[in-house]
Amino acid sequence: MSTRYLCIGLVLWLGFGCSVDTSESEVASTPAPALPTEREPEPISEFQITGTVLDDDGLPVAEATVLQAGEGGARVLTDADGRFVLDIVDPGYGSVTAVASKSGFRAIGQEYFAPDDDITMVMREIKGPDNEEYIFEDPGDGLNDMKEDCSHCHTKFVYDFLQSKHAEAAKNPLLHDIYNGVNRKWGTQAECESAGGEWRQGKEPGTESTLMMRCYVEDGVLAQLNPGCGGEGQLTCDDPGLSAENMPTAFGACADCHAPGIDGVLGGRNLNEAVGLAYDIGVHCDVCHKVADIDMSKPPGVGQRLVMGRPSEPGRNVFIWDPVYYGPLIDVPNPAMGGSYQPKFNEAVFCAGCHEQNQDALIPGESIQADKFPDGLPVHTTYSEWLDGPFNNEATPCQFCHMPETHGVANSTNMGTRENQSITFGFERDPSDIRQHTFRGPLDGNPRLIDQALYVSVKVEAMPGEIHATVSVANIGCGHAVPTGEPMRSLVMVVEADADACGTLVATSGMTIPSTGGEYATAVVGETVNVKGAVLTFASGQPIEPGQVVRVVRPTGAYDDYNGIGYFASAELAPEDKGLEVKHPVGEARVLSAVDNLVTLDAALALEPGDIVFVGDAWTGEEQDGDRSKHLAGLSGYSFAKVLADSSGRLEVPHYKAVNIVRDNRIAPGTNSLTEHVFALPEGCETGQVRAKVMYRPHPLSQSALRGWDARDYLIATGTSRYGDEVP
Repeated sequence: MSTRYLCIGLVLWLGFGCSVDTSESEVASTPAPALPTEREPEPISEFQITGTVLDDDGLPVAEATVLQAGEGGARVLTDADGRFVLDIVDPGYGSVTAVASKSGFRAIGQEYFAPDDDITMVMREIKGPDNEEYIFEDPGDGLNDMKEDCSHCHTKFVYDFLQSKHAEAAKNPLLHDIYNGVNRKWGTQAECESAGGEWRQGKEPGTESTLMMRCYVEDGVLAQLNPGCGGEGQLTCDDPGLSAENMPTAFGACADCHAPGIDGVLGGRNLNEAVGLAYDIGVHCDVCHKVADIDMSKPPGVGQRLVMGRPSEPGRNVFIWDPVYYGPLIDVPNPAMGGSYQPKFNEAVFCAGCHEQNQDALIPGESIQADKFPDGLPVHTTYSEWLDGPFNNEATPCQFCHMPETHGVANSTNMGTRENQSITFGFERDPSDIRQHTFRGPLDGNPRLIDQALYVSVKVEAMPGEIHATVSVANIGCGHAVPTGEPMRSLVMVVEADADACGTLVATSGMTIPSTGGEYATAVVGETVNVKGAVLTFASGQPIEPGQVVRVVRPTGAYDDYNGIGYFASAELAPEDKGLEVKHPVGEARVLSAVDNLVTLDAALALEPGDIVFVGDAWTGEEQDGDRSKHLAGLSGYSFAKVLADSSGRLEVPHYKAVNIVRDNRIAPGTNSLTEHVFALPEGCETGQVRAKVMYRPHPLSQSALRGWDARDYLIATGTSRYGDEVP
């Protein structure tokens, strides 16, 4: 047979294209064979088939599932001798196909059989261990360009994936800033050193050894976990010139989830080893579909909780290794796929392979509070939040929201139809089995996913001289806490009131935004700042500029008894152990001048010893979705966050530094948060409204300043209530 005919045969058998060398004369003289035409529809018929399922050593396979491929077909289990009897319904279109499938084996199919034939199906076992010689395959560019990659058949899936955050997981610049300990804003040596950084040499992320100069700052995974590099007088930990004895050996498990496609040994790898596909497309198709199982007894990531099953059996035809792709469908017998059934792909536990993490202290010599967190510090708890919530059922796993159903297509391939269903082109599927590979994040979609999570309501009561507002923020549309995932994420809520005739009202009591809402400087009256009229004298110079706002709050000694997450949800926990003191607003004034440690305000404030001074940004009420984040500590409102702390007590740190969680008042699914706010109501200001605006903040301002990140807030929910209007 000529190589040309062999290639076309592979197209039909595998559903893939291939390239061959052909002489000009062969191409000219050999007519292209006709592609098979679809069978004419035939009357629906029913019959039985019998047969045996064997493994590749010729031994019977017991308890294999034998079924008619496609939606709704009958299925049976083989007996101890591998025998089965299966009822078949021929609908009159497509290829009627019987499939044998079992976990740990590649599914096998047979079509065009006669009803009276006794058939034998041989399944090839997937033999361990995970093959470290396997090279991860490129899924392609999401275009149907006939290349031998995932895009050839699963064009839309690959295209969606390439737009997703999973594709950016390994090359996310913020990740590399934290990992290598750099600030991306200071692009020159002068800027870097004036900001307190060090202008040093390191490796450009995603390259084998390309050097670049950049600004290194005090924090970084590699420098803080490895004593032989990154310190004073040492080379940076990402400098290729490091000696063997000083090379980093502790990597914080970052690459295990962010760059799982690094070839070779999986797990415990240096993120800076991610190059090529492993860097460019992160958590890609061939990585996910090589997950053979999820072992929740192990730490997250590849080579651990993600039990990998890269094939080790020699390949046939065009394959170096005999293909295997694990997935949620039991009937994928295309030999090019080597489909192996793993139902956990359709379950929330699959996502727990990375999105659930308890850890010990990672920095040498430090430890967490074992009495408080005996199973490790719960830095990522998205899966357990779902488990503890009302969406914990088979119908609404993580995939329900983050991988929506696909309608209007026959199956997951771009060439499959109801009429041509077969081993080559796939079988008709229910939309719930054709999940979009968008892996929607909080800011993805239209409307955005996070815009559908919360409901904000405001109840207002007008009293003589005061307006009392109760704000409820309820998690009504999300299966886990809001926010979730990366623990540096937070929500910031501003509560503002105005009167129709008098303008903005002054807050006099109730919850205020804590320091995690952002502040340029903070001080305690009588301790680190003294007050005389409109002049504040700080104990030391602060980064304060004219136009900024000073907000003052007063600690009450009372603590917010919020509905918490995990440890902080315990009914036995006293409010003070939940870590969020109620601080009432005292007042605010604008900074007129700031010289060294002297700050002059546009108005004097009635301050007392112990009051807390925050310096922040003015809030106008006209802020728009996507505006730059503002420093809002001390403003009437609230903040929702899991607040991690390091050994020095610094808050909002990356989780590799964390030894404690000081509070976690994020909103669990099916629960709400209630806060009280009081505003002064002057005479003649009988009508007006109170508004609550909730903003999603992907990363804290403290880290944004350290790393040079562009911090922005996204308006995700609002609630408004009027007061004083006559009721008809």
